[in-house]
Amino acid sequence: MWFKVDDSFYSNPKTAMLSDGATALWLRSGSWSAQQLTGGFVPARMVPMFRGSDDSVRELCDAGLWAYDEQKDGYQFHDWSDYQPDGEEVDALRKKRSEAGKRGANRRWGKPENGKNGKTDGKCHSKPMANAWQTDGKSMANSCPVPVPVPEKKEKEEYSSSFSKEIGVSDFELMTEKAHANAAIIRDYPNLDLSDAWNAFLSRHYGENRTIADWTRLWKGWCQRRARMSGIPPSKRHVHTWKCSHVLEALGRDEETAQADEKACELADRLNKEKS
Repeated sequence: MWFKVDDSFYSNPKTAMLSDGATALWLRSGSWSAQQLTGGFVPARMVPMFRGSDDSVRELCDAGLWAYDEQKDGYQFHDWSDYQPDGEEVDALRKKRSEAGKRGANRRWGKPENGKNGKTDGKCHSKPMANAWQTDGKSMANSCPVPVPVPEKKEKEEYSSSFSKEIGVSDFELMTEKAHANAAIIRDYPNLDLSDAWNAFLSRHYGENRTIADWTRLWKGWCQRRARMSGIPPSKRHVHTWKCSHVLEALGRDEETAQADEKACELADRLNKEKS
């Protein structure tokens, strides 16, 4: 669905003098509100996600483009319903597109439609299929082609689970690749609220279809940016040395008896490799 912008936006007295930051915040939050069907309401907690600053928010409020709602702790677009389609209209269009997408997917992946799946049960144009030894000396060009073998069910399942298949963001949540990505994110950013980050990611990419590889890349990048915007530094990976506590404990040594001998160095190197 589209977020509509008037063609006089660039020259309107309310918007012509806006800073680039305020303009970007207005556009990003508007497209998000249109996607999420919030009726032009933007929660204050979402402003950092749109890379908005307090100055940009103040500009939009001073210009009359936004109005702060203290009870809901957010900002309401001015005259949203006068310019943007209502929720029922958008919801009906999305359902129509979804049904069309399902029909297209059925045709693409060879799923049955109206009880038919394109198979001819060994017949071509209602006639028996001819094999190479059934042509009675006639050219194969004048006979029916040999049918292509239909893949077994197992082959179909393996192909459908491959990285080349596009899935929705909700389906990606159940994938093993998502769990592996979560583990890597938690390792790098242990202080990041992963649940909150996923809810925001889910809202941002609702209705989109991508491959598993693309979803994995987007999810990791989303968490990295969210951590940076929240001021969460990446955790520093511990590197084992001949005098670190792990090596000393394993060898039964302490800081006074620590030695950079071959035994300690080999153990530290092995621990680093195992961690990798």
